[in-house]
Amino acid sequence: MIYIVGLGPSQKDGIKEKVKNFILNFKDGEIVLRIDEHPAVDFLRDNNIAYESCDRFYTDKENFADTYRAIADYILEKAKKIDVAYLVPGHPMVAELTSKLILEEADDVKIIGGESFLDSCFNLAKFDPIEGFSLLDATDPEAFKNINPKQHILISQCYDDIRAADISVELDRYYPFDHKVTIMEQVGCLDEKIYWSELSELSSKVGEKVNNLRTVYIPPYMDSVDTNIKNYVSEFGSVEDSSSLIASIEKTLLSMKTHLEDDEAIRKDLAKLLQNIIDFTVAEDVYVELDQVLRKMKENG
Repeated sequence: MIYIVGLGPSQKDGIKEKVKNFILNFKDGEIVLRIDEHPAVDFLRDNNIAYESCDRFYTDKENFADTYRAIADYILEKAKKIDVAYLVPGHPMVAELTSKLILEEADDVKIIGGESFLDSCFNLAKFDPIEGFSLLDATDPEAFKNINPKQHILISQCYDDIRAADISVELDRYYPFDHKVTIMEQVGCLDEKIYWSELSELSSKVGEKVNNLRTVYIPPYMDSVDTNIKNYVSEFGSVEDSSSLIASIEKTLLSMKTHLEDDEAIRKDLAKLLQNIIDFTVAEDVYVELDQVLRKMKENG
């Protein structure tokens, strides 16, 4: 049996009572921590509870994907011989990839939840999640492919200035360079820290010091333009062949030049153009950026 246990986002005082009781009474198996560098781990030290840390996997592997895969495999293998209490920061089902990997391959898994770091983030950033928000992983570039800038965005695992620079590059397509963002560290802890930065200066503000309890909040940018062309497509039909597509493109471009005052006509023609592009170039349900379409059109003359 594998028990995935959440230690919460802060110090030992923030560990839920049911989690404390479980750890104190877990006698017939082994306790494994994903990472030793977390303030709640003091609870184990203070109570002389033996545990093993997975910190070594972070130095053995070249990227986080391989690291989390290795940790999950280690827990799965160990659980074949003995019960394992696998302790993770925060809540096991919130921004915890190792939990997902373990659940995909093991049947005997029990989740014992701790408090999520999200609650503290909502308080510090002062927004209601019911307004709509997205939680992104700074170590996953794919997470930034289709975001909605009009929503609240929380980005976890912004460890250092290199990761912050990657975030700035990815978000540059959606926000102005001077968009103000909030950086939160040790949320929920007594030493929690909050400071601000323009998006273009995020890397320098974060600095080189590694902090695995750093989260970046991106407030909504209501003047943003959606770059996913699928979101502009309505109920307009498809054309039958590529020559019709070319004709449709030419007609739409001509319409946009000669009927600039007729917003409704432009909207309809543009919507049809985008629908046709999707029909002919995107057969699968994937994200398509407008600059991809324009680049393809340029290549085709």
